[in-house]
Amino acid sequence: MKKILLLFLLFASTLLTVRTYGQATCTGGTASCNLIPQDVRIEVVSKDCLTIPGKAIVTFNINFKLEANDGNKQIYFHSWLLSDYPAGIGSSIFPCAGGTENNPFLANILGGVGDNGELGFSILDIGLLNTASGDFDVPQAMGIRASNGTGGYTPDNTVLLVSPNGPNPTAPDMEVWKTLLDGGAGPDLDSISMINVVVTVPVADCVTPIAVKSLIWAAQSPSGDNAQCWAAHIGQSVDDPSIALVPLCGNPRQYSYSLQTGNTSPTQFDYTITLIDPLGVASPIVIFDSTITKSAADGLVSIGPVTVPFPYGNMGPWASWDIQLDVTSPSFSNTITTGLIGQDACATLPIKLRSFDATRNRSNVDLKWVTEVETNNKGFFVERKLSNGEWQQISFVASKAPDGNSNSPLTYVLTDFNNTKGISQYRLRQMDFDGKQSFSQIRSVRGEGQKSNTIIYPNPSGDGKVSVVFEGSNSMRDVSLIDVSGKTLRQWKGVTNNNIQIDNLNSGFYTVRIVNVETGEQVVEKFIVNKR
Repeated sequence: MKKILLLFLLFASTLLTVRTYGQATCTGGTASCNLIPQDVRIEVVSKDCLTIPGKAIVTFNINFKLEANDGNKQIYFHSWLLSDYPAGIGSSIFPCAGGTENNPFLANILGGVGDNGELGFSILDIGLLNTASGDFDVPQAMGIRASNGTGGYTPDNTVLLVSPNGPNPTAPDMEVWKTLLDGGAGPDLDSISMINVVVTVPVADCVTPIAVKSLIWAAQSPSGDNAQCWAAHIGQSVDDPSIALVPLCGNPRQYSYSLQTGNTSPTQFDYTITLIDPLGVASPIVIFDSTITKSAADGLVSIGPVTVPFPYGNMGPWASWDIQLDVTSPSFSNTITTGLIGQDACATLPIKLRSFDATRNRSNVDLKWVTEVETNNKGFFVERKLSNGEWQQISFVASKAPDGNSNSPLTYVLTDFNNTKGISQYRLRQMDFDGKQSFSQIRSVRGEGQKSNTIIYPNPSGDGKVSVVFEGSNSMRDVSLIDVSGKTLRQWKGVTNNNIQIDNLNSGFYTVRIVNVETGEQVVEKFIVNKR
């Protein structure tokens, strides 16, 4: 909870292009009647496409900012799939009017039968009781309207609200917090955080993108049903692209990340990876940002492992900072985020993986992995990367566990025909039944015909970066990097992966000394860096 709340205080606001109605003109708004959300950030926690056939149950966190206004005693949020958004909003429903109040609409277009994501109806309806703001930067809980009955949706108690309260709670773990932020020269802002929101969406699978339009309205009475302010046509993408960020154990720190879109036409995505102080004291540090254009035909775009740039990867306070992936796009108005991921998430898979080995056998590579525990595991995508190419899926191996659950060791084997002469890398992309994915550590094998058991490539290096591939993958090693004068520049203790990456090297001659911790055997390899 503390990490989630700290996240909401770290980012500046960006205005969304929506319309404010009510006691203002259609094209403007006033300081006393402004419900335009700013800096909307959505984090999908899970998707369940099995419990209700043809529908997805989505759990997500969302944070946004509104101009602080304690006069808004009730604030309601209604969201529809784009295809279901009521055409009358802005005309017959919440018309563009000057200083008049408007009676909110009733259950004829809100919620469905049982609110199980019925087509044509809203998929999300939330009501909040807005109490007076406290001190700056102090989170305070907001009251959540009950799911139905007394204390539910004031205009029509038959509407089932998304809520942890009432006789029919739809989101038992849902919490809502607000934090007053100093607006400086501008108006103060309420940072509103909705955590563990659960909605049922009428999509047939966990791949179809979920895009919505929303309406927000507020009343000046804690029990009334007239709207003084409202904002409409607020568009967001809930889960497209689907993203993942996986920290990889080791020193220096590394990570892999992936992105997949369901859009059939090429779509631009801007993504940023940031280091964030878990104490919320120091400013965030952007370590990577880029733009990519992809469509559904491209499948899952996987990138990694990527080393956190020096010195943030293994020195000073940054080594313990959290990491986060954020994605924006010109095609939607919010930010899709992984949320904060700490070093406690360094485990490679949500299952317990006992071992993963890749071994060269002439023109084949034999892959073997053993799981100790599997929970909700659909199976493994086996991926291969040749030299400097892209990751490619070569096979899918279904889980051997009944219904994806097992507490006993399970062994998987796969043989890949691979006669490439250069280094090959392999990894597992594990997928849960709910669509969540994560990556194993990477195993590297030498090319066919390469004799040395320890490979350093490229050698010579033209950019100060090399990869070191060790013989086998089950041993623990201590590794030292030594320059031409005999000075030890870096050390890695207890390395269990069968490869490491070394970067930020100047031109010169280097030696790598590898000591097998279990046997004491030493291997020495040399390489050259020749920057141009």
